[in-house]
Amino acid sequence: MRARHLPFLLIVIALLASACGGKGLGTGTVGRAIDNETGYNAISYAQPERKPAPSWSGKDLNGATITSASFKGSIMVVNFWASWCVPCRTEQPALERVAQAYEDEGVRFVGVNIRDTNVNALAHVEEFAVTYPSIFNPDATIAYDYRISYPPTTFVVDRDGFLAWKIIGETREANLSRVLDIELGP
Repeated sequence: MRARHLPFLLIVIALLASACGGKGLGTGTVGRAIDNETGYNAISYAQPERKPAPSWSGKDLNGATITSASFKGSIMVVNFWASWCVPCRTEQPALERVAQAYEDEGVRFVGVNIRDTNVNALAHVEEFAVTYPSIFNPDATIAYDYRISYPPTTFVVDRDGFLAWKIIGETREANLSRVLDIELGP
């Protein structure tokens, strides 16, 4: 190996080490693939090791203020999305169906629209008849707090405000329902 490659190699090693450990949201968790056939990936955070979900406050797509505190006591599904994101568009009907199906069980949904324009986000919500609120977060500061790199990524927050699940990539209806059933318990 040439000496000029050493700094690059050290950076790669440091990035890999930080992704696998440290004080990130996923530290000490057990990954559990819910549906291996489709490649779906849901990471389960073990009960005693769950960390508090990041708090946030922002304006929804219509300009009304909404905060994470308003979901206290409910299981909350937080979906990070953008109108230009193809998997976000693909998963939207499934998210809406699950939101409707679990509303009476105390599960509340909120979208976080990132790296987008308000006009495009509103058009997306109208096109897919989304009934739950979305925060308009074009600079992705909330996504940064949750330490996600790209949409779609979905989190399930338990009734006590702790991160219970992280769903990476497109959410599938049956799999999100299974995650919520597990979280709701018998």
